[in-house]
Amino acid sequence: MYKKIFLTVCSVFIALILLSGCAKQVEAPKAEKPKKSVEQLVKEAGFEIVDFDYVNGLVGNGLRKLDKVVFIDARPERKYDAGHIPGAINIPDTKFDKYVGQLDQLKVSKDTLLITYCGGFKCVKSYHDAKYLREKGYTNIKVYLAGMPDWSKKSYAEITYKYAKKLLDKGVLFVDARPDRVYKKGTIPGAINIPDTKFMRDPKPYLSMLPEDKNAPIVVFCGGYKCVKSHNVARLLKHKFGYNKVYVYAGGVPEWKEKGFPVVEPGKAVTMKTTVAKKRVSAIKPGEDEGTVDIEFFKKILSDKPSNIHIVDVRSPEEFEGGHVKGAINIPVDDMYKKGCDYTVNQLPKDGYIIFMCATGGRASEMYFGLKEDCNYKEMDRLYFLDAHVNCDAGKCEIAK
Repeated sequence: MYKKIFLTVCSVFIALILLSGCAKQVEAPKAEKPKKSVEQLVKEAGFEIVDFDYVNGLVGNGLRKLDKVVFIDARPERKYDAGHIPGAINIPDTKFDKYVGQLDQLKVSKDTLLITYCGGFKCVKSYHDAKYLREKGYTNIKVYLAGMPDWSKKSYAEITYKYAKKLLDKGVLFVDARPDRVYKKGTIPGAINIPDTKFMRDPKPYLSMLPEDKNAPIVVFCGGYKCVKSHNVARLLKHKFGYNKVYVYAGGVPEWKEKGFPVVEPGKAVTMKTTVAKKRVSAIKPGEDEGTVDIEFFKKILSDKPSNIHIVDVRSPEEFEGGHVKGAINIPVDDMYKKGCDYTVNQLPKDGYIIFMCATGGRASEMYFGLKEDCNYKEMDRLYFLDAHVNCDAGKCEIAK
């Protein structure tokens, strides 16, 4: 009997030891440190973050003041073409070495104030450019972290001749801000004349020439990059008369001629070459611009989940782990530049359609056009990108234009 009791006690004792060991094995893992925000990265690197008021004060009349300040747009070229802070130059972070030579060409000194920006608080490109510029020896660098989304809400944007041509082909209203005697000698086809000096003094005669729809885009131009007249008119249209989509084509008539586009006397018709998108039978509804997917269509497929459509998130692995669209796979756009085209192409799904996405649309377009132009990818009809802002912080991804 004592032997049985002894064996029972031993068994219980051994079981307790084993249970104790198991408890240690299934102990809950320590919580991982949350990934750093772009704001944290910028601050830890020692760069000052500036706001709209600071930047706007330096933009002034919209003309470049390269001896005092240089605004640097770190987004892809096509984002820059379609709207940037007046006077800014473009140095895409993924093509930094190719574009940074502009600063030497413009005779920008190492201690000149440089302000980098990109697609908003979640966009890391402005931080990248700031770091790279510091490595090149530039010593006075600040970051406008709110970036282009913030600027676009509060002021007018400047565009390049490429985007100006695209808007003209779409029938957007163009406004020549030069004096009427100059306007009558030759202007961009279809442009109306609103001289800045007369408009500032008495706007009433000109208001009837403008669209009733305050969301209608308007492009203002004048005599080139050193002409302030287009900025004067644009500023009034945006801030005084409430037009939301005002652009300045700073190259104006001189650059328009230089690029081989026609300049005509007002009222004379001219045949313009327009770019017609090739029609293709596709399961995807395209957006307005080349390569884009319609945003509402994209929202719909998130619930429908067609088997022949693959969503590829091109942000960094850390950003992807912090929150992403359900079912998406991660192929960072940075890998295309670090590891090469062949590596990236081999990562792509081999069949069906592919939609690239990121937080603001910048890196997604970079992946699309990088594959097209740098990698000469042969199946571009399979590829699209989402040009929208995506926020997955709350667990459910919110998508807005």
